[in-house]
Amino acid sequence: MKRSITFLLLLSFTLLLPAQELKPERLTLEETIAHALEHAPEQISQKLKVDEAAIRIDEARLQHLPDIYASGDLRRNLIIPSTPVPAHLFDPDASEGELMYLRFNTTWNASAGLNLSYDLFSPEKVNRVGEQKQLLQQQQYEEMISEKELRKQVALAYATRVIAGEQLLTCRGDTAYYALLLRNAGDLYKKEQLSLVEKNEVQKAYNQSVVRWLQAEKITADAGANLLLLAGAAVTPQTVAALQLEEDIPTLLGKMEQHTAAAVTSKELEVMKQTGMVSLAALRTRSAAWKYAPTLSLNGYLGTNYYNNELRHFNNRYWRGNSYLGLSLKIPISQALTTVKEVSRLKLQQRLEEAHLLEIRNRQEKERLQETSQRAVQRESYRLSEKNLKMSMQNLRAAQLQFEKGYLLQQQLLNEQLNTQLAWQGYLQAAYDLFSSLVTTEENW
Repeated sequence: MKRSITFLLLLSFTLLLPAQELKPERLTLEETIAHALEHAPEQISQKLKVDEAAIRIDEARLQHLPDIYASGDLRRNLIIPSTPVPAHLFDPDASEGELMYLRFNTTWNASAGLNLSYDLFSPEKVNRVGEQKQLLQQQQYEEMISEKELRKQVALAYATRVIAGEQLLTCRGDTAYYALLLRNAGDLYKKEQLSLVEKNEVQKAYNQSVVRWLQAEKITADAGANLLLLAGAAVTPQTVAALQLEEDIPTLLGKMEQHTAAAVTSKELEVMKQTGMVSLAALRTRSAAWKYAPTLSLNGYLGTNYYNNELRHFNNRYWRGNSYLGLSLKIPISQALTTVKEVSRLKLQQRLEEAHLLEIRNRQEKERLQETSQRAVQRESYRLSEKNLKMSMQNLRAAQLQFEKGYLLQQQLLNEQLNTQLAWQGYLQAAYDLFSSLVTTEENW
């Protein structure tokens, strides 16, 4: 209990520490992930849980040591019981069958000494160290899975912030563009070269661009705050506003495409963890079966006792030594009935873990097939979206020239600008989908 309280206090103190400073200027993806692995509260919690599991192994080992402790007591006998004995043992003249009563105690009693208790064989302690080692391994798997998941979350948050920043720049440029059109439309309207309906259409387009700009600012700020939170950094208006990312969309995609394959993937760790759960269930079943066996214990005492009608503890005459060694054997009888049920329950649990392991393997195979085909589709979608964006921008520039020469109406130019916006949206969405697919690919992490 003391160890558990100490661990919880350490965990609480660690998580309550202020977030470590992260320099937000020109932040790279690698720097963000490295900072998250060191300072993210969830990752710190996982490391502390591994340390706790290691301590539990030491605790299990120490339980095999003899239990040696000191004890002492002091008693004041208010009423000393009397024991009947045959009277002729003390008085030869006593009649046959006559009894006399003797008191075999004193007014004051005390004892002090060392006690020994050692289980030479205890079914309860069989495989206890092995079980704790299995639990430590499970916690280590959990820590590695958590680390990989954190890497993915930070990478996705980084990409989200990059794409949100690109969207903000686009919305800002659109607003400036519509503001210019609005001024031109106002001048043409005053010269009666543009109808009120056409002028209002430009005004509506400008108003919508302002709304999109404001929304893009909020989305960018929220994405930055989420990235800082996952990285274990301070989330304040100042840090969110100062956040600047080094990579752009093509750089991010290039990094993910060239990412070195991980030694152990998350899918493999999931299988290894569940395999460990099957082994742990089998170990617990074997440990429960040992409860049919008897318990053999060694008990001992080395001390001294005090007997006197007066309280004179420092007088050695009234202290008498006392010592013994003994073996005790405890054979379970009625407990065997509950052991039968416990073993049956643990066998069912083992079968459930084995079924879950099979389900994990089948699900992962299906996911691999889906991920492979999905990545191919998303790569092609990104390539075509990028191509469409380039063509839309060319069309917009051509439409602008035609409009300036008077070959194109105001509404046609607005339509072309809208098509470019939609192309940008499609490009950013395709980039995010492809990056998300590459990040969630197990081989990359």
